Amino acid sequence: MSKKIILSATLLLAFMTSVFAQEGSQETEAKDKKNDLTNKFFLAISTSTYTDIIVSPLKYYYGPTGLFDQKGDPTYGDIPYQTKEFNIFSMGIEPRFNLKEFDENTSISVSTPISIGIGSSFSAAADELVVKGAQGFGSIQIPLLLKLNLGNGSTYTTQKDFGFSAGAGFEMNKIGLISSTSSANFYNKAFVLPCISAGFTFMRNASPMEINIKYSFGKLLSQDTDAHGNPLLNNLNLPYTRDTRGKSIKLSFIYLMNY
Repeated sequence: MSKKIILSATLLLAFMTSVFAQEGSQETEAKDKKNDLTNKFFLAISTSTYTDIIVSPLKYYYGPTGLFDQKGDPTYGDIPYQTKEFNIFSMGIEPRFNLKEFDENTSISVSTPISIGIGSSFSAAADELVVKGAQGFGSIQIPLLLKLNLGNGSTYTTQKDFGFSAGAGFEMNKIGLISSTSSANFYNKAFVLPCISAGFTFMRNASPMEINIKYSFGKLLSQDTDAHGNPLLNNLNLPYTRDTRGKSIKLSFIYLMNY
């Protein structure tokens, strides 16, 4: 009888040991997986001062030209709209996740450097007679970039003093967030442009800092009528064509926070 009890206890102990060992292994795997994801996530803040310019694409909207016919009735036509914003200061946050780390000095990541700009918007030609613009204040940019990172800042284990990054993707812009007129909201829509970026990273005290330039660009369009629907004329009163595109350019200083 005692032999059966001892044998049963031994089997029960072996079973319990196996169960706890398996649970411990699963917990370790889950913890390692969580740590692995954490070690691939980066967070940074960015600032730009007098180096953030955004221009919307050229759009035509049918409406009153501001002129009148011989009967005194208002005339209508396709009116060109294009807005430019010059930000005095911009600040943002950039979450980044390394999709693939080839080694300690090379990675491919996806990042979204979101920023809010403080500045004013106006006609892209600085002349309401040439092209109308939405007068307002403030902007927001939401890019989505696929980036190649080399050297400093590419991973948490790199030992390089300097680094480089190159990225490409798309960017959503909304300028003149706070408009001065209610009608401006109808003509001032958010727009998406393809964009590219390049950065140089170096150590600043105990944390990496990146100097980054980002440029977005749209399709080149031609404008041959003014804001009254009449042929566009130069200073010599001769017809001409204005070539323009939606674009943005920004020089940023990016500070990695959780390095």
